[in-house]
Amino acid sequence: MSSSLRLTACLATLLVSSAPALAQRSTDPLAPIVQCLRAGQFSTLEQKRLPSTATSRTVETAAGTKAISTLDGYSLLLATPQGLPFVNVKVELSAAAQAAADRDAVTAQMQTFASRRTPEQRDLTRRAEAGVDVLSLHQPDLTRGGPISLYSFFVPEKDLIGTAYVLNQDPAKRAFSTYTEYEALRDEAARLVQACITPGKA
Repeated sequence: MSSSLRLTACLATLLVSSAPALAQRSTDPLAPIVQCLRAGQFSTLEQKRLPSTATSRTVETAAGTKAISTLDGYSLLLATPQGLPFVNVKVELSAAAQAAADRDAVTAQMQTFASRRTPEQRDLTRRAEAGVDVLSLHQPDLTRGGPISLYSFFVPEKDLIGTAYVLNQDPAKRAFSTYTEYEALRDEAARLVQACITPGKA
């Protein structure tokens, strides 16, 4: 994995884990999505909600740093049956007036990651299904540590952005031994996230 992708993934995790104590909110619009993710085939090792004071975060793009609005958000760390961390999922609610610009900024971030890839790494892929736009980047093998796949999910109808970092695991303990097995498990995780955020499903 490129050093920039690994660093961004680590920073995203640190920003959530170092957030101050959560201020009280009167509503929880993301609760159905979180419940859906927790009810899936992966166990939940950690769950954190953004504090109400965390109203934005930043992403790096080729045009510079861009701010992303965060009216609300959750981070969940999902594990394989062995109890090993496998997917770091974030779901974030954008401010309505900023939602389109937020999606553009995250798209630019993904494009920047893709532009820094080495020749053997996969191209940025895009697809759209049932109101969800999906961008993804994948490493070509299991030799690298840290995240080996990165997804961004956009749900314009909900002003929602989802992110999933799919992690490599200790070869002696992991739930997959070949890249094909990894792809199958990774795709299960991506389908779970997409199903939980699809309009009308949560």
